[in-house]
Amino acid sequence: MTPVAEMPRDVEAVEAVITALDRGVADDVEAHRVMTGTLVAELGLDYGAVWLPAGRGAFRLAGEWGALVPALQGARAQTLTSSTGLGGRALSTHEPVVCDATTDPGACARWAAASAGGATSGAFLPVVEDGTVVAIKEFYKDGELPVFWQAKWHSLERLLTNARRAAVSMAALRETLDDRRAVTTVVGQIAEAATEERALRVALDTVRTAFGWAYGSFWARDESEDVLRFVQESGSAGEEFRRVTLAASFAEGVGLSGRAWRQRDLVFVRDIGEVTDCVRAPAAQRAGVKSGVCFPLVVGGVVIGTMDFFVTDTIELSESRAAALRNVQQLVSQRLDVLRRSDHAARNARELLDTIARLREAAGDAGLVADQAVGQATTMTREVEALGQASAAVDEVIRIISGIADQTNLLALNATIEAARAGELGKGFAVVASEVKDLARETAAATKRVSDQIAGIQASSRSVAEGIHSTSETIGRLDVVQARIAEVLEEQARMASAFEDVAR
Repeated sequence: MTPVAEMPRDVEAVEAVITALDRGVADDVEAHRVMTGTLVAELGLDYGAVWLPAGRGAFRLAGEWGALVPALQGARAQTLTSSTGLGGRALSTHEPVVCDATTDPGACARWAAASAGGATSGAFLPVVEDGTVVAIKEFYKDGELPVFWQAKWHSLERLLTNARRAAVSMAALRETLDDRRAVTTVVGQIAEAATEERALRVALDTVRTAFGWAYGSFWARDESEDVLRFVQESGSAGEEFRRVTLAASFAEGVGLSGRAWRQRDLVFVRDIGEVTDCVRAPAAQRAGVKSGVCFPLVVGGVVIGTMDFFVTDTIELSESRAAALRNVQQLVSQRLDVLRRSDHAARNARELLDTIARLREAAGDAGLVADQAVGQATTMTREVEALGQASAAVDEVIRIISGIADQTNLLALNATIEAARAGELGKGFAVVASEVKDLARETAAATKRVSDQIAGIQASSRSVAEGIHSTSETIGRLDVVQARIAEVLEEQARMASAFEDVAR
């Protein structure tokens, strides 16, 4: 019986990579990291790293594994380009570049560091898709690398690429579902939020938990000092990070929140260490925070605050996730706008009710004054009528006095005639008669003046009585107007109360 040949180790490694990808990845970056790390573990390699595009033809180190990681620390360049050692050659030629004991260490700083650390073989393997290098994988081993690195690399990488694409597609589908679920949850819960605090709490908790992020916080704009200040938080990124957060404030353009404020749009930072103007960045790095995202909340065309989130893994923000966050941003901003308008309307309604109450009180006071005025006018009318009657009585007395004066004057005239007839004996009597006649004339003149004055008083009394009567009628009509005003105020009060209920 022919013995069954042992399956090559490289095939087992490929199967392990596919199995690891099937467990699920978050995005394309994690897929490359999972593939590279699995190959290092399955093939017993001493070092493995993956370089991913960083823009403008450069590649950045996205992850490294193995015992030689410390040895490569000193040779870690910021980026890898087509002119950077053996990795640059693989990038420019699209072909694997293998190094061994015959390779000049001077040709590549990384190979020199790896060989100094004990590696005897290595390879830079380009991952090519549609004629473009999408990744560079770097491996070192104390011993020989598996034979497939040169002979079978392209075929095996195409197989792994298909598995990676499938895993990434599945991750994108899951992310889309998570995004939709998060937005749907925000829509459902935020519509029920009766206060700004509740609306912000819903958004912070929903986004953070839906996306599996560690920490989220809301920063409100302090208009008096024109800075952002901490208000609410969700989750935790360590006590030190929280202490720094509570004490921090951000001006426009400063830090992650300040940048979102200035740009009035979503801001994503893959490496929080790149935010050198953020006081929270050092504490965040010590707490293991890797990436951050922030978006502004805009109400009435004005940025009123920002909402930021931090992740303990290095992530890439997909277009789907960015769109979902912008949807959340818009939903929260709209809800805050509605709540603020409702609060403003409710305050206006309460102020209107207060004004109506004061007007109602004033109208009531005016009614009382009108009633008092009518009462006083009635009293004055009676008094004026009494004055008229008294004037008439006085006038009658004056006529009597005037009659007596006339008779006295006539008697004095007769007495004067009789005195003249009496001659010398009647002279003294004639003097008295003359004085009586003068007094009668003066009395007649005085009574005439009094009579004229009484006539004037009577005329004035009639005019005053007529004026008081007219005033009483006017006050009566004013009372009707006050009643109508009271009815209108009651109607306004009912409308304001209904408006206040709607605003709540």
